[in-house]
Amino acid sequence: MVSPRVRHSRPQPPAKPIELAHTQEWADARSAGPLLGVSEKTLGRWRKAGLFRAGVHWRRKFPSSNSPVLYHLERCNEAMNEATARTPHLLEKN
Repeated sequence: MVSPRVRHSRPQPPAKPIELAHTQEWADARSAGPLLGVSEKTLGRWRKAGLFRAGVHWRRKFPSSNSPVLYHLERCNEAMNEATARTPHLLEKN
């Protein structure tokens, strides 16, 4: 009869906490929407309207037209900020 082999594992150091903002560059629409503060549909509308450019702000996960879209969180946030920024003379008009 063969006895089962028992592996003795070495103690592992505790894992360091991961900060999501620094580790995640690309996210799918379901994850990116809440992180950017908008809905999935809004991301799609802005992509179709040209606010988010292909290859810069978004890309396909795989090279297929049916593949899910991934958004670059930092670049999308910058584009959103630029789109909503107003010059001082526009803020003074009523």
